[in-house]
Amino acid sequence: MLLLLVFFIFFILIVAPFIFIRLISSKSNEENGNYLLVIAHPDDECLFFSPILLSLHSNKYVLCLSNGNNHRLDELRRSCMHLGVKDFKIIDDQINLKDDQSVLWSSDTILGHVKQSIRQWNISTIISFDYYGVSGHKNHSSIYYALLHLSHNQIHFLSLQSTPIYRKYLTFIELFRIYLNKESTSRRTFVLPVKYSLIPHKAMLEHRSQLIWFRYLYLLFSHYIWINDFVLVY
Repeated sequence: MLLLLVFFIFFILIVAPFIFIRLISSKSNEENGNYLLVIAHPDDECLFFSPILLSLHSNKYVLCLSNGNNHRLDELRRSCMHLGVKDFKIIDDQINLKDDQSVLWSSDTILGHVKQSIRQWNISTIISFDYYGVSGHKNHSSIYYALLHLSHNQIHFLSLQSTPIYRKYLTFIELFRIYLNKESTSRRTFVLPVKYSLIPHKAMLEHRSQLIWFRYLYLLFSHYIWINDFVLVY
């Protein structure tokens, strides 16, 4: 037991910072062009995608597929300002895009809004969830399945990799795992720049209607606040 404790302390104090520095100093996988982040709900942008938004130097846009209410619209606007988003669009369609974690949204409805945003903002790369949607939320997963049907000539799609809950809150383990796999050609990793380390928290604090107690724990411990690991789907 004592040996495990010593190893844990050594990893936290010595190994993890080294890996972190190597990751943030490695060459960026950023591609040229405009990026579109497609999310299901206001606050997804800062809870899950802060590292990539704060790492990209290209123009960034957000398409949010549900509204909630006018308060959440204003909260999203302020959050996007913190995260360097150039413009955003929020969809209010309570019939086809109902905010419900057990409901899969229509792919046709999602693609209609995505295609319109691609034309409007001249998008070259789409960012969104993978098949599990980080938390198993079916609204999140719906976006991934819809984007699989997008005609992707000259469009790339980066899907954020979901992790088991035991890894979601152990950032140092995730740093080590990503470091070992960083040479993969299909993966894109973005680590939150040190100078922006408080920005995700400031962005989330704008979503005051969603600040339940466990959100504060999430902001402290979730690796999605610090690291985004993507797979290039196409």
